[in-house]
Amino acid sequence: MSNLKKFLIISSYAPPAISGAPVMMYNLLCNFPKDSFVILTSHAHIDNRMIEHGQYLKTKYYYFDTPTLTTSLKKEGSFFQKAKNFFKKSILLKNVIQFLFIFYLPFNIIRYGRRIIKEENIEIILAYSDHGPALFSSYLLHKITKKPLFIYFYDLYKGNNFPFSHRVLAKFLEPRLFKSAQKIFVMAEALGEHYKNMYKRDVFVIHNSLPIKAENFDNLLIRNNPAKIVFTGTIYWCQAAPIRNLIKAIEELKDENVQLWLYTPSNKKALNEQGIFESQRVLFKYGMPSEMSEIQKNADILFVPLTFEKEHQLLINTSSPGKTYEYLSSGRPILIHAPAKSYISQYGKKYNFAMVVDEDDLAKLQKGIVELLNNKKLVSEMNANARKVLEASHDAFKNSKAFQKEFYE
Repeated sequence: MSNLKKFLIISSYAPPAISGAPVMMYNLLCNFPKDSFVILTSHAHIDNRMIEHGQYLKTKYYYFDTPTLTTSLKKEGSFFQKAKNFFKKSILLKNVIQFLFIFYLPFNIIRYGRRIIKEENIEIILAYSDHGPALFSSYLLHKITKKPLFIYFYDLYKGNNFPFSHRVLAKFLEPRLFKSAQKIFVMAEALGEHYKNMYKRDVFVIHNSLPIKAENFDNLLIRNNPAKIVFTGTIYWCQAAPIRNLIKAIEELKDENVQLWLYTPSNKKALNEQGIFESQRVLFKYGMPSEMSEIQKNADILFVPLTFEKEHQLLINTSSPGKTYEYLSSGRPILIHAPAKSYISQYGKKYNFAMVVDEDDLAKLQKGIVELLNNKKLVSEMNANARKVLEASHDAFKNSKAFQKEFYE
């Protein structure tokens, strides 16, 4: 095998960050040889709370925005924050600004990218999917420099729940990406099959992955009082409704004392706007990624929600939430509440590693909760299956080696 080709990663969201995509990126790329790639990303999505906890990849980071502007955009009361809030109030202005950013960000990314390619002797461009800027920029940079283009899709691109201007871009750009990219990677078979059928070309599946350790699950039968259902991660539109379902279910559950613990970077205001409120049964918590393993191992049930909303059915059916694979390594019962046709529901049923409630039905959700809290034999079987699935498909070291092979001559 020849030398590993050096590549430039272009991503709007890179580690260190708390959300699933950057964490999964870190798990795969931390096993790559030193100096085999560099990253061009945004200051805006680097989570400063993560810096002391590591998860910076051991390579050079370049940024296509400035720390000063990023800080001003985030700082409450700043001119930029006030302007941002003002534009949000007008749908027309909001769409105009988003449309302008479609061209402003790629201009910056291409400007930096050309210099990096020259200075770092880059041989391949690897784009990580986002709402548009990284993909569009990578495509244009590929056309300008003639460097081979690889793309890693975390989620469905065309058909995602983006703002209007980004949906227009996706409709224009996606077929061109598939025509131009030398290699396409996805995180799950469902998305791979969709793209194979759509564009009649090979797609490589590199599953969401995490480091696997030898574990002793002696706490398997420990029961908290009240029982703790735990969700970890950012709460997006596609999770809010099934989380509200769960809250109603536990509030009306008469024979079990159950609480929902939401460990999320989403702030209280954002959660309230999604109809999720704190109460004696619902607790808002925060934890660093380095703490998530222990938090998950002390849950009675770990919750994976995806919306039953019909409008974005293809997106939900092809989605593979990264937190699911963290849950597989916890030794704790998993409850999936997602549509029957969704990849994650079918995956959980196929390998029997989780209780799957695939109907928008509170009574069935309550029945699933009670079963996981009281059926020790079932939980033991599911946890054994979870470990098998984890080791077979989601081992970060093995998957990283498979990913690396695609960058050799």
